[in-house]
Amino acid sequence: MRKGRIETRGSVLVGGSLALSAAGLLRVDGVLMALGGAAAVLLLLSWELGRMNLQRLRVGIEMPKVVQAGAPVRIRVTVENGRRMLDGFGLGLAIKTPGGLECGCQVPWVAAGSGADVELREVLPNRGHGEVMEVLVSSGFPLGLFRFSTSEELGHSLLALPPALMPRELVAVGSALEAEPLRTAAVSEAMGEPRGLREYRAGDPAKVIAWPASVRSQARGGGLMVRELDPPGFYPQKAVIVFHSFATDGALIRPDRFERAISLLWGAMRHFQASGVPTVLMADFEEWVPRRVATRKQLGQAGEILAKARRSAGTEAHELLGRLEELGSDQALIVISDMPAAHWRDYLGKRTRLVLVDIVSYERKQRERRRRA
Repeated sequence: MRKGRIETRGSVLVGGSLALSAAGLLRVDGVLMALGGAAAVLLLLSWELGRMNLQRLRVGIEMPKVVQAGAPVRIRVTVENGRRMLDGFGLGLAIKTPGGLECGCQVPWVAAGSGADVELREVLPNRGHGEVMEVLVSSGFPLGLFRFSTSEELGHSLLALPPALMPRELVAVGSALEAEPLRTAAVSEAMGEPRGLREYRAGDPAKVIAWPASVRSQARGGGLMVRELDPPGFYPQKAVIVFHSFATDGALIRPDRFERAISLLWGAMRHFQASGVPTVLMADFEEWVPRRVATRKQLGQAGEILAKARRSAGTEAHELLGRLEELGSDQALIVISDMPAAHWRDYLGKRTRLVLVDIVSYERKQRERRRRA
């Protein structure tokens, strides 16, 4: 739909035209009346040319269908002029996409029967999804007396994945050498989670030999025994991630915490998939349906769900407890929530391999960064 409004300079010219015409009539002055009429003709001509400047323009947008929020993305905007006689001048484009991106560009000139391309590099601030994009084309041609605009919706499927935020707790499990292994040390030389004992194999370093167990083994006619460790960091055989929005009474609901928690969830899932650890996701916003994430295809499907996720407003304690009771006490469990851990930590009970992600700790870290900046 095409709209037109008068600008400040147009209002001034309208007032001048009326004043000159009125003065000419009162003083019976043909020159003043001619000047007033010329200003009126100029206004009418500007109106008609400005209206025609936006006729038969087609706008196209080319960009990836799947993007990462917080990462730069290239957008190619094409403006085609379908007229045969009149070029397009002074075009301004404003684009709104799913994910909260609002960007714009200027196209100074589009020849008749031709087109013009503009390439943008933008960053989507938030996750989201949608099937259409809104485009607003405006112009003040020819003299800036009027501003004409036309808006349309372009069909373009866009999925903005949440920004990936790696939970610090996953690399903090164990010793400091596990969290940040030395560059000069091989992965097999870094300390890890104890798994058990096994017989010595060629190539095992001497420092991993368990001498008390080796003495007992040799007394029984066996060989040396070594300590078998998991790789550095938190790398279980299988991980279960539970995401919930439950909290006791008095907890404040904040949308920004939910978005940050979704980013933490996405970062944890990407971490485990890259490490080859099969993961099962159980989230209240998906009605607690278990979702297996092991392959890249399954990770992509989970990312699409996170991009469309909406906070569950009715999560109760018995629902969370029911999901936890279904899990074995020896399973590696990662719990992420958009509510402070102080409101739900006591419901988890005692578990051997539990990683608790507290959303409040990330807010403190962000405030510290802002103070340093």
